[in-house]
Amino acid sequence: MTRRIFCRVLFVVIAILGLLVFSRVLLAQGRSHDAFEQVKEVQERHTHRLMAIDGVEGTAVGLDDSDRPAVKVFLEKPGVRGIPRELDGVPVHAVVTGKIYAFSKPSVSPGQTRRPPKDTMPPAAPTGLTATAVSSSQIDLNWADNTESDLSYYNVYRSTSGGPYSRIASNVRVSAYSNTGLTAETTYYYAVTAVDKSGNESSKSEQASATTQVAPIPPLWCERPVPIGVSTGHPNITAGTISCRVKDASGNVYALSNNHVYADENRAKIGDNVLQPGPYDGGQNPRDAIGTLEDFESIVFSRRANNTIDAAIALSSTDNLDNATPSNGYGTPKTTTAAAYVGQAVQKYGRTTGLTTGKVYAINATVNVGYDSGVARFINQIIITPGTFSAGGDSGSLIVTETGKNPVGLLFAGSSTVTVANPIDLVLDRFGVTIDGVK
Repeated sequence: MTRRIFCRVLFVVIAILGLLVFSRVLLAQGRSHDAFEQVKEVQERHTHRLMAIDGVEGTAVGLDDSDRPAVKVFLEKPGVRGIPRELDGVPVHAVVTGKIYAFSKPSVSPGQTRRPPKDTMPPAAPTGLTATAVSSSQIDLNWADNTESDLSYYNVYRSTSGGPYSRIASNVRVSAYSNTGLTAETTYYYAVTAVDKSGNESSKSEQASATTQVAPIPPLWCERPVPIGVSTGHPNITAGTISCRVKDASGNVYALSNNHVYADENRAKIGDNVLQPGPYDGGQNPRDAIGTLEDFESIVFSRRANNTIDAAIALSSTDNLDNATPSNGYGTPKTTTAAAYVGQAVQKYGRTTGLTTGKVYAINATVNVGYDSGVARFINQIIITPGTFSAGGDSGSLIVTETGKNPVGLLFAGSSTVTVANPIDLVLDRFGVTIDGVK
C-alpha cells in the first residue's frame, strides 16, 4: 500500500515538473523572434482599423502585463471604446500615452492680466524717469518717488518704436525697475504711471530710452568644436539637439538632427545656416553658425502618410563639430549600429534633460505625431520609456545602447509617458552617411 502511494506521489511530482519545464519552453518560444514577427504581422494587418478609432494615437509590437508578445495600442486618454482584447489570437494591450508631439519646443511663460481702474481722480504722473542699459539683455529704470499719500504702486510701459506702449510690469512698489530678457543692440522706450489705492492710474511719465549692449556669448554656447548632444537649430526655430557627427564616403562631416530642428518642417532652404546654440538659447545668425543645411527628408503631413524618418544633415567641419558628448555624457558613440528590440537598455544625451537611461518599450510603431504644420503619421518607429527619458528640446538626440554605445535611434517626438525615435539605420541609409564615432 505504501509503495503504491509512493508511486502516485512520484508520478504527480514528475508531472508538475514536466508542466513547469513545458511552460518555460512556451514562454521562451513566446518571446522569440518568430513570435514577435507573428505579432508584427497581426499588428500591421489591423493598424489601419485600430487607428480609425477616435482616441487611438498609435500601435506597436511589445509585451502585455503577463510578458507575452502583444499588439500595443496607444491611447490619447482612458476610456477609449472599441479596443479588442485580442486580434487573430494575439493579445492586445492598450496603454494611455497621451497625444504625441515633435519634441523641440521649450515652454513659455503665460501673460499677465490687467485690472481695470475705477472712475475717480487719478494721481500725478511720475517724473524724472531715466533708462540705463547695463548689459545686452537688461535695462534699468529709475524715477522720482511720487509724494501722494494714497499711492499704491507703479506700472511700467515699453515700446520698441516710441509708441504705442505695452505694459510690461505692474504692482511695482519702488521707484526702480529692471527690464530683463531683452534683445542685444536694440533700442527700447519706456514710460511709467502711478496707481493710487482706489485703483486710479495716472497719465504716463515723460519718455526715456536706452539701447542694450552687444550680446556676450550665450550661456549654452559651447567652445568650438562643439560636442554632440547640445542645443542647436535653424534660425527660425526654437532649439533642438545635435544628434552626432556623421561622414560620407568622401570624408565630408555633417551634423545630424531632425527635419523640424534643421529644416523648419520643410520650410528651410538648402544652404541655410544652422546654429549652436539654438535661437531659444541665445544663438544668433550668422554669428553662431556651425554649418549649413545640406539635405533633409521631407515630412508628409497626413494621418495616412508613411513617414519613416524626421531627419536632416548640415555640412560642418571638424573645426566646428566634435563627435563626443560633454564630459558628463556617455562619451563617443560607436560607428557600428544596433537594431532595437523590446527590453533593450538604452541611453541618450540631449539639450534639455542631459544624460538619461531607459528601455525599448515597443517596436514597429505606427504613430500620429503633432507638429506646427499639422499631424504626420510615422511607421516602423521605436518607443522608449520612461516618460522622463526626454522632453521638449531633446529632439535630435542620438539614442545608443547602454552597454557598448551602439547607435539605435534618432529621437524626434514623444509625450509625457513615451519617447519616439526613428531607427538609426533608416536615417543613415537615407543620407548615405555613417556615424563618425569609434570602432
